[in-house]
Amino acid sequence: MQGILRWSDRVATLLAQIAAGLAVAMSGFVALSAIMRYVLGSPFSFTEELVGLIFTAMVFAGIPIATLRRTHISVTIIPDLLPEWAQRLLDRVAHAVILLFCLWFGKLTWNYLQLTIALNARSSGVQLILWPWTAVLPLSCLLSAMAAAIRIAVPNGSPQPVTAKPGAH
Repeated sequence: MQGILRWSDRVATLLAQIAAGLAVAMSGFVALSAIMRYVLGSPFSFTEELVGLIFTAMVFAGIPIATLRRTHISVTIIPDLLPEWAQRLLDRVAHAVILLFCLWFGKLTWNYLQLTIALNARSSGVQLILWPWTAVLPLSCLLSAMAAAIRIAVPNGSPQPVTAKPGAH
């Protein structure tokens, strides 16, 4: 099981690094667009569509690590009032819901990806190819479902990376 945990943490970390790179790229395109708009009076035509696609890819690339490391936003008012065994049970139920949602949404995004490939779909303005951007969605759903399954099997309450040494923060 430790091998699966290490592998999944590495994959999630890689996706988080990709998400961080996409955030930097998105910021660069937004800054470039602002400079072009206010300094030269005419922004590049592709930046608005590209920033939207980058944002979507960034968000979906970050979801698996948030699920695996439990760093997503959670409301704990009621769970904090429950005994520890009930908190663990509720955590497993919550991750089961996440797992089912990711499988369902992953199927929908897989169908969407196949459609964008079949139609050679492109963005409306500058005709950017869409399938590479939509490929991130089912991949993210699959990895998030795997992360939720891992959290059901190994309910670790710590938001620390699973590769961290005990006692290290």
